[in-house]
Amino acid sequence: MLTDKRSERPAHSMETWMRISLILCIFGFLKEFRPSEPYITPYLIENKNFTNDQVNREIYPIGTYSYLSLLVVVFLVTDLLRYKPVIIILGLSGVMTWCLLIWGENIPAMQAVEFGYGIFMATEVAYFTYIYAQVDQEHYQKVTSNTRTAFLLGRFLSGVVSQILVSSSAMSYYELNFITLASESVATIWAFFLPPVKHSLYFHRGESSLAGVDNEAATVHSSVGPPDMLSRESPKSNGMLHILLKAYKYLWQDFKHAFSNWYVVKWSIWWALATCGFLQCITYIQNLWQDIRTEIEENTGEEQQLYYAAVEAAYTLIGAATALACGWLKLDWRILGEAALALCSILQGIALLISSFSSSLILAYCLYIIFGVLYHTMITIANSEVAKYIKEDSYGLIFGVNTFFALVLQTILTTIVVEESGLALNPRTQYRVYGGYFLIIGVVFLAMAVYTICCACIRQPKATLVVR
Repeated sequence: MLTDKRSERPAHSMETWMRISLILCIFGFLKEFRPSEPYITPYLIENKNFTNDQVNREIYPIGTYSYLSLLVVVFLVTDLLRYKPVIIILGLSGVMTWCLLIWGENIPAMQAVEFGYGIFMATEVAYFTYIYAQVDQEHYQKVTSNTRTAFLLGRFLSGVVSQILVSSSAMSYYELNFITLASESVATIWAFFLPPVKHSLYFHRGESSLAGVDNEAATVHSSVGPPDMLSRESPKSNGMLHILLKAYKYLWQDFKHAFSNWYVVKWSIWWALATCGFLQCITYIQNLWQDIRTEIEENTGEEQQLYYAAVEAAYTLIGAATALACGWLKLDWRILGEAALALCSILQGIALLISSFSSSLILAYCLYIIFGVLYHTMITIANSEVAKYIKEDSYGLIFGVNTFFALVLQTILTTIVVEESGLALNPRTQYRVYGGYFLIIGVVFLAMAVYTICCACIRQPKATLVVR
């Protein structure tokens, strides 16, 4: 793995880093414990009296636009403010979102909910990167596993509790929101117990990395501004400008190093394309299920029991298991990677297409689980492969860049497919478009896979595809 000298972090004893990890894990669990989320669409339709069309076209798209508009700013502010304040904002945005969801009554209020949810999603970058600024590199694998497990455990138990409460009629969709609000409130209070971060990756580096920084800043300054400006201003006379120039230099170096590697670019392209489609599908899946449910009830006259939360719980558990299993696969992803991406994308496209024609909720649930598990399996491999060929500690930047491009694509897709100004397709037709989208991704990567494998066979006819 390529390495790059980074800012010094304070040395932590095992007890210290474990304590920090535990505090963050508890926050992550509480943040993800949102029992009302699997039933948001039925809640908006049955409790708030909005139509499925209003939810689909006027409410949900705001979340996509909010997430996109805030992501870059939040990434930079997270580093500038050194993580903890942004984690607190993450908790507060969750509290605001569910307060509005409970007591808001009209379309503008629900659009404000989606804006708050966009803040909630964008500020998650602080949760996922805080720990790397606090512990030594030797603990990265352990703390990553811990925080990810807490995150998934919160989602899994949230789905289980939600389904039990709904199926037993112990609580309504409306009442579930109060459990979520309480969980987000406790998470926000808990965030204050996180130790402050003294260093960050781009704006606040360790003292050892500040040696020679004046010269580095001067180099950047001369490349982005008039030469005479540098002669009139010194870094010490303009502290904030000096910090910004340093951050720009580090950001640009990491970005250039990563995306000058075609292998990283290739995996990042799939990462952005697949994440775009995945986010779009999970955003509107309840609208599709709602249409299927309505058709079944109209044809049979029988009210359908909903298992949205059980599906989310199963999907989270199976997705976590397959992502963990990926760590045991010993394949040469440089040769087989494109083929795997192509196969999974084609299977995802087929699953979405079948869902769009389905008249069975159970079948639609199963296909959604398959779709999500395939995504999490391959995104885990994509994350790992990209991380191997980028500078140490620049993963947060590359994750942010890829997510940004995914959101740009999702915004375009939302505008074309969902909005009234575009095609304004109904949920079933939307999912036929999404299915075709994944099939196109699959075909493109299949062509790339054929080329890569043929080149490998020509260069090394006896090469094995299994890593020795």
